[in-house]
Amino acid sequence: MKNSLKSMLRLSNRTKSFIILFLIACGPMPFDYDEFKSFFSPESAANEAKFRPYNFTTQFTYGDNYWSDEVKTDPAQEANVKAWAEYAGVSEKIVSEELYPSGEYSTGLRDALRKKGRNDAVEYLELAKEVEANDLGNFDDAAIDTNQQVVKPDYDTLLMDALAKYNQTNDVFLKERLAYQAVKLASIQENYKKSIDLYEKLVKPLKTKTFISDWAASRMAGAYMHAGDSTNAYYLFSQLLVNAPTRQSAAYLSLRYASKFSEDAVKLCKNDTEKANLYAATAVLPLQDGLPFLEKIKSLDTKNQLLEFVMAREINKNEYYFFNNQETLQYGFWAVDSLKKVEWKNNAKNYFEQLLAFNLDAAESEGSKNSPFWYTAASYLTFIGKDFKKANELLQKAKAIPTENQGLKDQIAMQEMMLAIYETPEVTPKMEATVMPLLERFARSDKFRTANNFNAACKILAAKYEGLPVIDEFSENLGEKTTLSATKSTKSLGWFSGCFGKKDAAEKGGSSSNASPENQAKAFIMKVLASYQQAKQTEYGGTASFMSNTDQYKIEDSTSSKTIAYVIDYFSKKSTNDFDKRLQKLAGFDNDYLYMVLGRRALSEHQYVQAAEAWKHISPKTWQAEPFQTYLDVNPFSLNGQGDVNAKQRVTPLSFATRMAELSEKVKQNPNDYESWLLLGCGSYNMSYYGNSWILLRRGWSSMDVINEQDDYYSYEKTLFYFDKAMQTAPKPELAAKACYLAAACQQIKYNAIALKLNDGIYLLPDDEMKKKEAENKQVLANLKKDKYSTYFNLLKTKFGSTAYEDQLIEECSTYKDYLAGK
Repeated sequence: MKNSLKSMLRLSNRTKSFIILFLIACGPMPFDYDEFKSFFSPESAANEAKFRPYNFTTQFTYGDNYWSDEVKTDPAQEANVKAWAEYAGVSEKIVSEELYPSGEYSTGLRDALRKKGRNDAVEYLELAKEVEANDLGNFDDAAIDTNQQVVKPDYDTLLMDALAKYNQTNDVFLKERLAYQAVKLASIQENYKKSIDLYEKLVKPLKTKTFISDWAASRMAGAYMHAGDSTNAYYLFSQLLVNAPTRQSAAYLSLRYASKFSEDAVKLCKNDTEKANLYAATAVLPLQDGLPFLEKIKSLDTKNQLLEFVMAREINKNEYYFFNNQETLQYGFWAVDSLKKVEWKNNAKNYFEQLLAFNLDAAESEGSKNSPFWYTAASYLTFIGKDFKKANELLQKAKAIPTENQGLKDQIAMQEMMLAIYETPEVTPKMEATVMPLLERFARSDKFRTANNFNAACKILAAKYEGLPVIDEFSENLGEKTTLSATKSTKSLGWFSGCFGKKDAAEKGGSSSNASPENQAKAFIMKVLASYQQAKQTEYGGTASFMSNTDQYKIEDSTSSKTIAYVIDYFSKKSTNDFDKRLQKLAGFDNDYLYMVLGRRALSEHQYVQAAEAWKHISPKTWQAEPFQTYLDVNPFSLNGQGDVNAKQRVTPLSFATRMAELSEKVKQNPNDYESWLLLGCGSYNMSYYGNSWILLRRGWSSMDVINEQDDYYSYEKTLFYFDKAMQTAPKPELAAKACYLAAACQQIKYNAIALKLNDGIYLLPDDEMKKKEAENKQVLANLKKDKYSTYFNLLKTKFGSTAYEDQLIEECSTYKDYLAGK
């Protein structure tokens, strides 16, 4: 006997459950740190790959992957290695091993240069190495740490050496590098005027310039910033961000910390292209709207390489504010003031309207009309506004313009998929034929926006197959669910009315009639396809898991056995319909999976014969493997010393269901069969949440499960019924008392679930409010326990108070003692 009812409720070995919690029961987590509710892919824009780190993100820069140990190649390092390899006539591997060693130090590059008689190049490498070793060195701190005087490098001598070599050489490759080292050395010395002068004197006159000159320009821009000339610094860094891949990141970081944009910087621009670059570089900074800069760029250069990129970024940024609610926004995007976030949130609809107007204009402009990006973006924004007819017209215009951009092709296809799904309230054969190749194309993606579109499509299709109200996945305010029937009307388009006028009359909402068995089967498949368990395998060993994913285990656990039987029937039919064949292939369900789910669902509904029949279709080898070997290692018919005597006797799911069916038949034939009622209670208890054989009903167990009192897996209603019957039919008072206590345990489980739900969240309240609420809840629970949840403890006290078992409970069960004490 356990010494408390709390212990009684944990009759199995819970150590195993902590393992399962981490192995198979954990819910979905964001797979991508950049993830938020967004459906428009930034890859749709021209030059997105070149400027990817500056896509909109709630992180510092886009694409920072904190899960991966992979070392990303530095563009500057890559360019430098390639240049030296070509110059010395050696492999890039030899250059990398010497200039950027990750293991033992190598001299392969210098050895090759010496063989060619290029001692001047060797001397340069030695100079560069010495400068690099001292760059950013904090010698004052070093002296403090070691309590020794640290001698600073002789920068003057190094600079004189670099200048002497610059004047002596005619090698353009070395000359540019020596000029850079001179500019760099002056900057390290904090002689910023000299650094700027050296750039003007040494670098600027060079007839041949490579990325090394960009490095020098970046040093000069930094010198301007340190010297207090933020206007020149802003101008120079903006040009580097757009035109210097090897110094792009440094330029971006510098612009983020520079003073705000000033028109004085525009005056330094030599032509319209430089002005457009400056506006574009400003637009990708995180703390302002980019649309005013887009308008300036377009007025200067309708073919500017960053127009599409900035627009995609603005759409993504506004999605973040449009789809999220105010509460969610409080905790996101660390770099923005809360008042600014409120402003962006309140203005989200209006800003979408302004972005749409810009896209429509750009789509017809002479310089940009050859790109389908603008019609695609306009179509998406119109779709968000619920004008599906106009969105489709715009998308068809986009499709008519050729493009080699695969990201844009994918975006067009995703929008085509969503428009097809929204076309009619019910699923039609035409809709199925249109969406199937698109579902196949976008299934199991490891990109969160693709997953967002795919999962939204699956969820909407599932609801339409079932004839249920369709949740609008594209509504404003994430988490505040609205149905499509609430948005379909003959009213004006609202925030897009300025662009298109009145919206066409929408069709009436979906049917509320019962779905056919085939449609219920298709709905189940669609739900599962949107789950994270169906997502693409990743390099980390798991699956790509996004916030828009559902949980396949929860879907299975909330589906009736009747529906699963429909799914099995759907798969068993040799359909000639192309959609059916492709949907079945996309789902990938085999008989073992389907019959396993059917058996579990039938068992959860206490349909034991059906569960046994389902599990007869599964190979006996399945029961000898994991997870059943580990999580079905205790006899489910043994409970706290009652039921089967041999607690270690092994069962299989099939033998368990078969015996439960036999026991159920026995009590039908003989309603006074105490032993069968008791064994039914033990088996029912142990296959549920607190039992030792929960694996019979679930694929995973977690201490973080949300208790659903309506689900018998958590509520133990059927188990209580069995123990009550055992109590009533027991041949002896002692046996009746034991059954009564087991019934009391089930009743307390229900009571504890209610108490947990009632107190949920109160400890987050202010102290005074929390104490008041706690006292109120305590009284409510006391009344509930007295009036409804002490039935079997009352019986133990009144009807079975003279039994030896009741005396034992008084000694060993603290919960029962609390009851007797009136607690």
